[in-house]
Amino acid sequence: MSNHPKNNTDIKEIYKKLDAELASINPGCNACGTCCHFNEFGHVLYASTVETDYIRENVEIPSFDPDDNVCPFLVNYECSIRDHRALGCRVFFCNPQYKETLQGIYEKYYTMIKDLAIEDKVEWYYAPMMKLLEKKQQKNQL
Repeated sequence: MSNHPKNNTDIKEIYKKLDAELASINPGCNACGTCCHFNEFGHVLYASTVETDYIRENVEIPSFDPDDNVCPFLVNYECSIRDHRALGCRVFFCNPQYKETLQGIYEKYYTMIKDLAIEDKVEWYYAPMMKLLEKKQQKNQL
C-alpha cells in the first residue's frame, strides 16, 4: 500500500466540486478565523491520511502543539493554506443555519475521498488532523 494518491489531481478535483457546491448554497464566511479555534466550538478537526498527505506535499508544516487544538496554519486570523485545507475546514461555517446541510455535504465528499484512497491503494486513516500531522512530522525527523 502506498502512502498517498498517485498525484494531487484527483483530490484537487474533489475539492473543486465541493467549492462549487458550497458556493451554490452560500453559507457565508466572515473570514475571522474563529473556526480555526476548534475548542471554541467544542470540535476536534478530523481528516484522512489522503488529506494530510496532500497538505504535507504542498505546504511546509510549522512546529505546533497538537494538544492546543488550534490550527497551526492560522496566521493573522487567516488560513495560510486555504487552497490545500482539509475537508472539515472547507465545510465548517459559523452560521448554525447550515449545520445539517453541511453535514450531508461532508459525508458525500468524505466518501469520495475514501473511494479515492481505495482506488489508489492508499493507506487509510481517519483521525484528529493535528495528530496525523504530528505523526508525519515525527516520521520525517527520524
